[in-house]
Amino acid sequence: MANDKFITDAPQAVNELLEDIISKNHTHLDDSEFLVIMKHGGWKSKGKTKFSGVSVLNEAIRMSMDKDAILYLNADMWNQMTDPQKRYVIDHALCTLDVKMDKHDDVLEAPDGRPLLKTLPPDIEAFFAVITRHGAVSEDVKRLAFAIKEVNVEQLTIEMAAEEQAKQEEAQKEPREGIKGMINPDGTININDPNQAKLPLEGEAAAAAEIIATTQDGVKVPVSDDDLPY
Repeated sequence: MANDKFITDAPQAVNELLEDIISKNHTHLDDSEFLVIMKHGGWKSKGKTKFSGVSVLNEAIRMSMDKDAILYLNADMWNQMTDPQKRYVIDHALCTLDVKMDKHDDVLEAPDGRPLLKTLPPDIEAFFAVITRHGAVSEDVKRLAFAIKEVNVEQLTIEMAAEEQAKQEEAQKEPREGIKGMINPDGTININDPNQAKLPLEGEAAAAAEIIATTQDGVKVPVSDDDLPY
């Protein structure tokens, strides 16, 4: 059936892209071996579309597979992305990995000489570096996931996502009767009228406010794992 969930090995082009990104931005992973798996049929976590994920293999599986970690990619989303967007997704995923160190800050190695890996908790500084490297691409990826959630369409392109977000923003524009305001990151609006209080946003407006909440360079900084750019 079309909706069945299944996995496949990634095409060679994906592995080559991974190697290129590691060589440019994650040189500490140069000696690590990855198995790249494509997940088909949809992939969500806590109601949000997942684009990628990483798992470090335990010693027994590592030895039998001769791999250090698995990189999972959402095949349905991957096939709709441009090359820059694919690079962003892989770069973001690799930020959750690091090599293990001993108390002397020396890299711990397996008997085969490859470094042992570990997963990392969300690191705002690391993920902000990824967003900075890829600029507006990160916002494109978030728009795609946001639009999919809003319109419940599985086969959606980045262009369709941008159009859907434009419709959402148009519907949420402030009234033009002279009252002006500003949307805050916490989902409230500051009204420039001393007789008006902060008005809480709900539903779609709150979701839009979350996207609008940005840093000075126009990119929202993640504050938790749920807030990371997919």
